Amino acid sequence: MEYDESVHYLYSLGNEVLTAKLGLENIEVLLRHLGQPQRKYPSLLIGGTNGKGSVAAFSESILRKAGLKTGLYTSPHLIRIEERIRVNGGMIPAGEFASLTGEVKKAIGELLHAPAPLSGLHLDRHPTFFEVVTAIAFLHFARQEIDCAVLEVGMGGKFDATNTVDPLVSVITNVDYDHQAYLGSRLEQIAAEKAGIIKPHPDGSPACVLTAAENEVVLEIIRSRCRENGAELIRVQEFFSAEVSSDPLGCFSVVTTLPDKRVLRFRIPLPGKHQVLNALTAIGAISQLGNWGIPVSPRQMEEGIASTWWPGRLELAARDPRIILDGAHNPAGAAILAEFLGTYCQREKTLLLFGVMQDKEFRSMGMTLFPLARAVILTRAAWSRAASPEEIREALPEFAEQCLVIHDLEQALETAWEMASVEDTIVLAGSLFLVGEARDLLEKKGKLISP
Repeated sequence: MEYDESVHYLYSLGNEVLTAKLGLENIEVLLRHLGQPQRKYPSLLIGGTNGKGSVAAFSESILRKAGLKTGLYTSPHLIRIEERIRVNGGMIPAGEFASLTGEVKKAIGELLHAPAPLSGLHLDRHPTFFEVVTAIAFLHFARQEIDCAVLEVGMGGKFDATNTVDPLVSVITNVDYDHQAYLGSRLEQIAAEKAGIIKPHPDGSPACVLTAAENEVVLEIIRSRCRENGAELIRVQEFFSAEVSSDPLGCFSVVTTLPDKRVLRFRIPLPGKHQVLNALTAIGAISQLGNWGIPVSPRQMEEGIASTWWPGRLELAARDPRIILDGAHNPAGAAILAEFLGTYCQREKTLLLFGVMQDKEFRSMGMTLFPLARAVILTRAAWSRAASPEEIREALPEFAEQCLVIHDLEQALETAWEMASVEDTIVLAGSLFLVGEARDLLEKKGKLISP
């Protein structure tokens, strides 16, 4: 299979957001047919609503500094689908991605047409986009003989394709409102889905669960799930004490003490105070891996945090004027971005480019973000799920005079550049899909700052 053919095939499978409600039967059948690649290496599974990608990035960076050969699986991608699958920090090569896609597609064809009584394995439906890409990632990691995989849960937890692994440590960053159409409208329902990654180890040993959640309703659901499965629960906020200081760009230096009294001193290269808790969550998870023979030294933790790169999350993407890209795509993410803007940016020197998917709570997000900018340009990503700028404006009539509607993202960026002085900040937010397209445009124009 050629690369373009493989990408076309995957996108033809439809909307990946459906994955969470379809169960694990099909992905488990597919993985058994492929030889159970997800069981050939230990793994760290990271779920939650916000911050799980950053925790995954911090964790993988620490393990790589410890000398391990790492696999990192995250979603969504910003520009290229291969970004989702990395070994030792490097994206899966396009040719390898295409080859594995062809292999998985062939296996699916065999299973769809196999007589169940004869084969013992049979698919009732074609796997989804996310299930197929997950299988490709697991195969790639197995073929590369990695030492440890760091896996970000796609959307829910209980029925997410990544939940076919038996992780050494399970992480739930937090639980907040997002994807209500698929996970439930109540926080308790969402928390139950997220907590579905908590399960006993196959050998009967107690599972280890780490959480940074603070909501008491959510915590009780996580505690209950841990009790049911004999899992040990560790709360990050009780695990660590830390002293933090910030710099003018919103990055933080941290001094924290591990439970065994070892002191860590590290600088977080990702802006935003929320990254302190994400970094501590990663350190806590990695600390627990020592119980399974994967020791990591304090120096390796410090170096791993300091060298983490995670684009599209409060990313300083260009200068003169400053352009910040942030994938905030739900009310909780918007609140984090608003805290950053309120601290480090002046309203009269801030322009906001905003685009969001139709299934998101964009009125709530707009109410949080729009007051922090002197002007808002409403635009959209080139995805069928994207809300039209007119929809967003109609949902926020109190900001109508402040808003411009420009459907084309490139034109929206050009307009923002024309409106901004070199001292201004242009903030693009609302969707990781929008952020990915913006990064691609900035790179093609030679404006993107290299990491």
